Amino acid sequence: MSLSSAFPHLVEEGYDETSPATPRYNCIAWAVGVTDSWWWPIPEAVHYWPPGVPREETLDAFSQAFATLGFVPAKDGNLEAGFEKLALY
Repeated sequence: MSLSSAFPHLVEEGYDETSPATPRYNCIAWAVGVTDSWWWPIPEAVHYWPPGVPREETLDAFSQAFATLGFVPAKDGNLEAGFEKLALY
């Protein structure tokens, strides 16, 4: 399935595909600069997940995973020089 068929509003709004789909990594890994492993918190431990972070698909677990790399909650989504922000929803 193509991006445009999965997300039809992308075409209306315009988008740039920055890399093709790959089985080597997913969007969660890519968001933190990892391109050699797939990050996901499934309990079976098939994919990488930071040690000590609950293996559950919750906002809190994802926030904890990103915190292992130094990410902290931001006050808002505004751009700030010198900061990289991720949106979790």
